[in-house]
Amino acid sequence: MNVTTGRLNTNPRQFSTEGYCVFDQTLSNDEIAHARAELDKLMAENKDVRPEYLTEPHVKSLYWLELCRHPKVLDAVRSVLGNDLVLIMSHLIVKPAREGKKVAWHQDRPTWTSVKGTDIVTVWLAIDNADTGNGCMNVIPSSQQGFPEMAIVYEKGDDVFNLKVEVSPELEKLAVPVELAAGEISIHDSYILHGSDANFSERRRAGYTMRYANAKTTRVDVANHFGPVFLVSGEVGENIAKVTDIRR
Repeated sequence: MNVTTGRLNTNPRQFSTEGYCVFDQTLSNDEIAHARAELDKLMAENKDVRPEYLTEPHVKSLYWLELCRHPKVLDAVRSVLGNDLVLIMSHLIVKPAREGKKVAWHQDRPTWTSVKGTDIVTVWLAIDNADTGNGCMNVIPSSQQGFPEMAIVYEKGDDVFNLKVEVSPELEKLAVPVELAAGEISIHDSYILHGSDANFSERRRAGYTMRYANAKTTRVDVANHFGPVFLVSGEVGENIAKVTDIRR
């Protein structure tokens, strides 16, 4: 594993090497205000659910589905994954002030048994400012190289997913905090090592993760998947038997 570190990567051309990329303001201030209002409404409707677990909102709400195909979001995904894209999942991970749960080191794709392939990414949209003070995401740059599937350790604890992969102290020292202002996005490879600290600050940390895959190189077992698969750009290949076409 040839791991690099340093400044945040803001160059999509370096995505294949670094395993992640940060993009400047993607949503306008008005769009972020709208997103916060929709999030507040969703949380009010799900008071019995911790806000770290608002999964697949795009399946239940046209607003979140439309956000997943926002032109600027899709342009950013195309810059690292190509034109043929399917939306396979989404998840609002909202860490409340003072008690927001941590996310242990993990990889995305190995935990998704219904998805096979390597051309898969997660977009992380900052609905609130996300920084080291309120538990922003950390990545270990280049740790996706070679697409290693690290052993998953399942354990109950004060963690969002109740799973982790073991990361050495030497590797952990190379981690980079992905600090984003509200309206900015990062994109990370589904094999990169990433996680985040608990939020003990007085500020909420809300992020919307949108998962996309190359529609021609990824295989999705739709019958056993988390929800429907949506074609958002280009054309779909034979590996995905059933998709809902929502291209503009």
